[in-house]
Amino acid sequence: MARRKYRQETRPIRATSMWRVDQVFLNLSGQRIEVTCSLVNDDGGLRNDMTIAPTRDPREAVEFAARYIAGKGNVYRAYGARVRWTKLLATDDIDLVRDRVLEEAFLDAFEDTLAEVRDRMR
Repeated sequence: MARRKYRQETRPIRATSMWRVDQVFLNLSGQRIEVTCSLVNDDGGLRNDMTIAPTRDPREAVEFAARYIAGKGNVYRAYGARVRWTKLLATDDIDLVRDRVLEEAFLDAFEDTLAEVRDRMR
C-alpha cells in the first residue's frame, strides 16, 4: 500500500492567543449572579469563562466579571461587548434582554483593570 503524504497546517500554531470579549451573559442564581463571558480570538476560536459575582447587584456583578477577565492577561479588548440577561430573568417582571448601561459599566471596569495590568508589566 502506498503511504499518503502528511500535509502540515500552513498556518503556524500560536503559543498564545489573544482574545476579545464578545458577549457577557448574566444569570440570577440565588443571592448571586453568574456571569459568563464569551471570548473569541482572531483564528475564530471560541471560549467561555464563567465566574460567580458575590453580589445580587447587576452593576457590581459586571464590574467584578470585568476585573476577573481583564486580569487574565490574554484578553485585549472588550469594546462592543454585549451584556445580556439569560431567558430565566428576561421572562420575569424585569424584562432586560440587552442592557446598555451595564455594557458601559463592564467596559469601564475592563479598561481600568487592563490599564493597571499593563502598568504593572512595565
